[in-house]
Amino acid sequence: MDRMKKIKIGKLEINSYVYIPPMAGVTDLAFRKIIRVFDKDTLIATEMVSSKSLMYNSNQNIMKLSPDEHPVGIQLFGHEPEVMAKAATMAEETGADFIDINMGCPAPKITKGKDGAALMREPELACEIVKAIVNSVNVPVTVKMRLGWDECQRNAPELAMKLEQLGVCAFTVHGRTREQGYSGNADWNAIKQVRERVSVPVFGNGDVRSPQDALKLIEITGCDGIAIARATMGSPWLSMQINQFLSSGNIIPDPSNIEKLDIAKLHLYELVKIKGEVIGIREARRHLINYTKGMPDSASVRAEIGKINSIQEAEELLSRLKFFFEDNVIKLSNTQENNEFSLISAT
Repeated sequence: MDRMKKIKIGKLEINSYVYIPPMAGVTDLAFRKIIRVFDKDTLIATEMVSSKSLMYNSNQNIMKLSPDEHPVGIQLFGHEPEVMAKAATMAEETGADFIDINMGCPAPKITKGKDGAALMREPELACEIVKAIVNSVNVPVTVKMRLGWDECQRNAPELAMKLEQLGVCAFTVHGRTREQGYSGNADWNAIKQVRERVSVPVFGNGDVRSPQDALKLIEITGCDGIAIARATMGSPWLSMQINQFLSSGNIIPDPSNIEKLDIAKLHLYELVKIKGEVIGIREARRHLINYTKGMPDSASVRAEIGKINSIQEAEELLSRLKFFFEDNVIKLSNTQENNEFSLISAT
């Protein structure tokens, strides 16, 4: 692809091909700060926020934004137009650069009502929600959607057309139905059908795990950009790699194992600083597991991470792992038939 082009989402311009959409329990302030270490321009959003809950507690930490993390959006879920509109106004007042409407979450606890992906089978209600929000805020309104509810109701192209007419400025389209969840392969050709029916930017989502995947998705779908979610867990540098590859063709290598451990430690500190040691350590475990994925003897490392209960224990484990890499004392045991490394037990 040619040099980086600006993507215009309403009045918002971004110098990135990448959008990192909400992930429950992942895209919190600590995670977003780590993303910004590598990528200052990528579009990113908070964890999804219940519009209903905002009516009872407007000062939710989940909507706390950092002054240096823009462009950033707040994603809302719900099914009551007036409530969603009020929540959008609150999100705008918090400092969100855009409001994203969740029409894609497949979780049963979300869709058992009419929230998330359930709105794909309630197109008239989806339109009412968009109309109410667009009329209530001055920032761009975007929508994250799936292909449809199931194989019998893949209505994303038609719904996207209607929502664009009501003022939606961009779409993120996950190439699976709600029924599929995250199973099977994302249907990029179906994303292309949405891209061809609307004139606003579209971010294709699903099965992009590398810069090469990102280029292939854009070539197949004609999308303006890519949305990456689960692939960023343990790889917060991925958006930077994708942007660099798409704009110049150059591949930025992954950090070394030593560098990954330093990044993991920084992420750990951010979580503890923001959420306190008890909650911070509990939530850090999943991130530490992702950062160490693929390292030698990762099964033993995962087991050790699962036992961490304090920042001191976490620091000791990370220091021990880093020591092995730095001093090159990880050795392959030729006495073991399975030829496994042993990080934890080596001395």
